[in-house]
Amino acid sequence: MYYVVQVKTGDEEKTIEAIKRQLGNKKGFDVFAPYRKVLRKYRGVQREVIQRCFPGYIFVETDQPKELFFTLFFTPKYTKMLGREGLTYKFVPLNKDEARMIDILYSKNSNRVTEISNIEVEVGQKIKVLDGPLSGLETQIKKVNLHKRTVTVSFMMCGRLVDADVSINIITDIINK
Repeated sequence: MYYVVQVKTGDEEKTIEAIKRQLGNKKGFDVFAPYRKVLRKYRGVQREVIQRCFPGYIFVETDQPKELFFTLFFTPKYTKMLGREGLTYKFVPLNKDEARMIDILYSKNSNRVTEISNIEVEVGQKIKVLDGPLSGLETQIKKVNLHKRTVTVSFMMCGRLVDADVSINIITDIINK
């Protein structure tokens, strides 16, 4: 199960390292901050850059939420664990659909970094996903920005609608033909 932890923005990696240090070599904890690959043009050359997807938030995959909470309590720069019900120790993980989106977009196989999806642009700016993490998510695409080469995907997380930008690589552009 995935739990979302709010931390001080900009200190996600330091907080992840502090949590891992406190947990030691305990099994059953995967602590990460999701990233995405972005194509940026610097001095006329296009390069891949890695950007943080959700600044100020880290994710923890575990079946031991109580132990996670006590570990976080002694972690510097920790703000709060989302989904905590009042002063109780009952924590609400992401539901199955939300966890599925995290697994698709920020896969363990890719070190929790969203790869660039290859697309084909058709007449009327309809896009067809050829490969990448957007495969099968065409219905959840909210916005397409061909100039910045990004696609905004909307999904529910912690009871609210969240937008995640995914970079695209345009393979064929049928509009200009």
